[in-house]
Amino acid sequence: MKKLLASCAVLATVFASCAQSEKVSDGQFGPYTVDTIIDNVYHIQDCNDANPSGEEFDGEGNKTHFNNCSDMYLIVGKQKSLLIDLSNNIRWADDAAESLRKIVSDRIGGSRLTITFTHNHGDHTGMLSAYVDDPDVEFALPEVDFRAMENRFPADRSSFYTDGFVFDLGGFTLTSLMIPGHTPGSMVFFLDGCDLLFSGDAIGSGHGTWIFSLEAFKSYVEGVNHLVDFIEDKANHVNKNRLKVYGGHFWQKDWFEELGDDVFGMQYIYDMQELNAKIADGTVQTAPSNLGEGRMDTYFRNGQAIVAWYASQAEEYRNQPAE
Repeated sequence: MKKLLASCAVLATVFASCAQSEKVSDGQFGPYTVDTIIDNVYHIQDCNDANPSGEEFDGEGNKTHFNNCSDMYLIVGKQKSLLIDLSNNIRWADDAAESLRKIVSDRIGGSRLTITFTHNHGDHTGMLSAYVDDPDVEFALPEVDFRAMENRFPADRSSFYTDGFVFDLGGFTLTSLMIPGHTPGSMVFFLDGCDLLFSGDAIGSGHGTWIFSLEAFKSYVEGVNHLVDFIEDKANHVNKNRLKVYGGHFWQKDWFEELGDDVFGMQYIYDMQELNAKIADGTVQTAPSNLGEGRMDTYFRNGQAIVAWYASQAEEYRNQPAE
């Protein structure tokens, strides 16, 4: 699989004048907040000052505000652009669809837009209506999660892909990697040569990866190992010391104040791999999740990593015969 070996500094120079007719600014646009990660790579959150991301509590610990802000990532290449995820379905602002389309169009210039998804959950596909009828937009759909709902997408502008698929945008390439667990076909995307990973909910964003069944956790263990193997394979040119992980709910890193304005890196992934091993041998740290009745009852924690799951299923996993 061909990899992009140029550094991000070189890429930034290459793209300075190719995809945008003029420099666009970061900031708030309707219900969204946009930040530049590197030149031509943007982080879009469905929040603003009127409805900030995350949780707020009063002096007695009662929740007074909650916006489970969901993140999108836009990568602008010479010929094509890729938008990863479509956030929550915003009902708290009247101009959500119009604002999102303008944010994207102002940044992609004349390049053709493809939309893909990290997984099939409504808080990551919510603004599909903003683009589904646009004849100039294509959809690239992770096969495992989206085949059953293919009728929601235009047949003439949609395609399916699986683990290892490469998006070539012209200059920028992204490699997809399937990390099942949170959903059967959750995907993460490496921006090749830039040490950036866009991970959706596949490995969590700080408040834990939600796992819904015993079989899902078994898949998750294999998926995290698959992720580590990819990163450690020198042929993939991932610099572990520079790797930055951008998840699907960026605000959730607030449980780790030591990060400050930074993001998770390779240690987060190693902590997750070790957490899975500790669940298997019964040495993992646990705490009640307090997520509500019928939901995952336990937080399993190790370093920066958290899995939200069921204690009874974890015990069943520990007691199963070795294969």
